[in-house]
Parts: sequence; structure tokens; C-alpha cells
Amino acid sequence: MENKEVFARRNFYNDGDSGKVYLFALILPILLAIVSVMISNVIEGATGSESFTDGILYNTIMQVVSSIALVCIYLVYNKCNNIEYKAINLKFKMKWHTYLLVIGIGVVSLFGLQYFIGAVDNFLELLGYPLQVPSPDLPESLTNPKSYGIFSLAVIVVALLPAICEEVLFRGVVLNGLRTRFGDIASIFLSALMFALMHQNLQQLVYPFLLGSVMGWIVLRTGSIASSIIVHFCNNFLTILFTYLSNISSFSLSLPNVWWFYLVAIALLALTAGIIYLIDRFYFKHKSKEETVKTSTKTSKYIYISLAVAGVMFLFITVFNFMS
Repeated sequence: MENKEVFARRNFYNDGDSGKVYLFALILPILLAIVSVMISNVIEGATGSESFTDGILYNTIMQVVSSIALVCIYLVYNKCNNIEYKAINLKFKMKWHTYLLVIGIGVVSLFGLQYFIGAVDNFLELLGYPLQVPSPDLPESLTNPKSYGIFSLAVIVVALLPAICEEVLFRGVVLNGLRTRFGDIASIFLSALMFALMHQNLQQLVYPFLLGSVMGWIVLRTGSIASSIIVHFCNNFLTILFTYLSNISSFSLSLPNVWWFYLVAIALLALTAGIIYLIDRFYFKHKSKEETVKTSTKTSKYIYISLAVAGVMFLFITVFNFMS
């Protein structure tokens, strides 16, 4: 009887995995964009309509494909590298009050950061950077809903799907992999930077970095990316909800662009940081220190390569936007 060698599956990621997966996540959207342009050109040529790409159907399909593509990277990479799928630490066994706390963190983060980001946008506008509203990386037909039907669709396509798919990749693979080489704090900020650069837009640099840092922190404190998925979803959902309410009513959270607006923005940012500190200091004070499975002694070259690629792409797009 022939003996077959059985290879044990890894139940953890390393920094090399983080770099490779991040590199795939940078390249795949470019390939999808090329395919998208080719398909839209064919359809527009056949129908004679030049507004096909502005339609809700096209934008919905592309947004769904873009989100699912991130999960496909995770699934294929794990399969090819014999890594257990549960290595992303997606666990739902948290206490009910922890779930409530995580939801609260998601709400507090949105209100605590949005005015500061508004101040950053005002600064970029002064520098001559062309701002895009409501979001530079999502179609307006979904992020600016004017009917309940579009709002409901946006909740699924723009709020829920990205929250799940992006967290699987960035807090599930990238953050956990970085922890085998760097300390927890460095891994949180480095993964947040990678998450921010992934958006490839100067306007979308500060907010994803700050929110990514919060989500990285909550994952390490709860031991599960379920918590970052909740925070991410709360952020996306509330943004879409407030936009929808402003479109159908006089509801508005905007403040006038006067001198005290910047004081409010800084105060809310500081208040958010203080709340997170108190939660970390008192609620999570008894959290057991979970050691990483393996510690790398040398940073993988793929971390440097992926960061270099992300940096060059970001710089090129930023310069292009300033010149346009």
C-alpha cells in the first residue's frame, strides 16, 4: 500500500503572506477596471448608448464583483498555500455587551472622525485638489441614494459587502500576518496605512487610515474580525443613511465652514481618542495576552515590494488629479 505524505495545514499567516495578498489586492482592481472598460465599450457600441456605465445596474454589478474579488484572493491564496481558512480569526463567540460596545465604537468613530475629515478636505481644496463627493472610489448612483429602493440596495452593496470582504483581507490576512514580524501597535498602524493606500486617492487617505487603526485595535482586543466587520458596516451604513435622509428631507449634519468648525473637528477627534483609550484601559483590561504563532526574524521582501507598488500608484494618481 502506497504511503502518502500528509502536510499539516498552517493555521496562521506570516508577513510574507501579508505582502503577497496585499500585492494581489492592488493589482486585481486594475485588471477588473480593464475588463470593465472593454465590456462597457462593447455594450455601448452594440446599444449605441454612452451612458451605460452610469447606470445603477452596471455600477451595482461592478461593486459586487470588486468586493467578492477580495474574498476570492483570500480563498485562492489559502488553497494554494495550504493555509486553514479559519486563520483569519472570524469568531462570533463574544459577549452580548461586547457586541453592543463594538457597535458603539463604530458610531462614535463615524461622528468623531467625519468633521476632522471635512477639515482635511477643505485643506486639500485650498491646495487645488479636485474633491469628489460623496466618495471618490464609489459610484454616485449608489452612494447618493434618493429613493428607498436604491438606499436598500446601497446598504447591501456599499455597506455590507465591502465591510465583510475588506475586513477578511485586511484585518484577517494582512494584520494577522504582520503580527508575526512586528509588534501589535506597529502592525495596527502598518495595516491601516496599507488599507488607506489601497484606496489610491489622496482624499481617501486620512479617513481609512484612522478608521483602519480603530478596526485593527478592536480586532486585537476581541480576537475576532467579526468586531471590525461590525465597525466597518456601521460606518458605511450610517454614511449612506445620513446621505439618504438629507436627500429626502432637510436633515443635515454639516456645519458651516467657519473658524470654530475646525475647533469642533479637533475636539471631536480628541474625544473619540479619549473614549477609545478608556474602553481599552477599563473594559479590555482583563483581556488575555494572546501570543502569535510564529515570529519572523526578517521582514519579507513582499512587504517592501507591495508598499513600493502602492506608493508609486498613489503618487502617480495624486499628481494626475492635481494636474487634471
